[in-house]
Amino acid sequence: MLTPREQEVLNTIVINFLKTKNPIGSRTVAKRSTLNLSAASIRNIMADLSEKGYLRQPHTSAGRVPTGKAIRLYITKLFTPAPFSHQEKKQIENKLKQNMPDLEKTLSSASKLLSSVSEQVSLVLSPQKKLTHWKQIDFMWIKPGLVLSILVLEEGLVQNKIIQVNKDITKDDLIKFSNFLNEKFKGLPLYIVRQKILEEMQQAHAKFENLYQKAMQVAQKTFDDNNRKVFVEGTINILDKEQIKDIQTMKELFHFLEEKSRLLEILDKTIEENGLSILIGEEDLESLEDYSVVSCPYSIKDEAYGVVSVIGPIYMNYPKIIPRVDLISKVLTEIFQEFY
Repeated sequence: MLTPREQEVLNTIVINFLKTKNPIGSRTVAKRSTLNLSAASIRNIMADLSEKGYLRQPHTSAGRVPTGKAIRLYITKLFTPAPFSHQEKKQIENKLKQNMPDLEKTLSSASKLLSSVSEQVSLVLSPQKKLTHWKQIDFMWIKPGLVLSILVLEEGLVQNKIIQVNKDITKDDLIKFSNFLNEKFKGLPLYIVRQKILEEMQQAHAKFENLYQKAMQVAQKTFDDNNRKVFVEGTINILDKEQIKDIQTMKELFHFLEEKSRLLEILDKTIEENGLSILIGEEDLESLEDYSVVSCPYSIKDEAYGVVSVIGPIYMNYPKIIPRVDLISKVLTEIFQEFY
């Protein structure tokens, strides 16, 4: 629990950090906050905030920068969204309607539009049915190294996929794999199954030597999701010198954008939460501690769900970006309600 003085100091630091992208010192806070306190008094408050996990001090600076915890507090309690006009909403609606009823062109247009208004990288995930449940999976041996997976859903749908596996996997192994996976996942929603598989695969450091690990490896290939599209726009924005000063962090982001399974894992969490989702670097994004992801789901008649998302530096313009991610997701839902 923060005192009113601590909240004011923290808010001043976060606002100025988001504007300048540089560490903030006590003199700056003393000048720009509404508190009539000396720089020395401000330093004491900043020290308390650091102990509570809201500020950290870069090695090369005497100032402080907000942690993910501080950014989270600012977003949820302290910041004021930048409003958009009725005219801006109508312009977005008109641009997106131009491509209807072509779903892919509409989603691609939405991603370009979001990248333009946010000046960050935008991601739009194509819709999929949320309420589909695992009933049974079987594997048919075709030849060494090649298997047909047959996934039957409780809603009556059947998904077939030819996958490559290790050549030493036998027909008996495939029977054991299907028995194991059916016992583990029967009745679960597919998006939960996908998340469980990805989580367990990321935690497994062995070389898939036992039955359990091999079965999970084959299951992961079944869920590669090549049929799900992610429309990515604005990667050129990453190259903005003012936003990315560390070449290593830029490489990590490009690598993340190329890993479809990781993208789907993060975007699917937004569908699960069923509302605006904000993932903040060090709190939520492994290996991407300098970035945040703002996402919101859209739907097609409450039957299929996709995601609209922006990824950018942890100091991106949240007051502008959050309401516009929310707006574009709502406009897509309204348009799809009208056309489908």
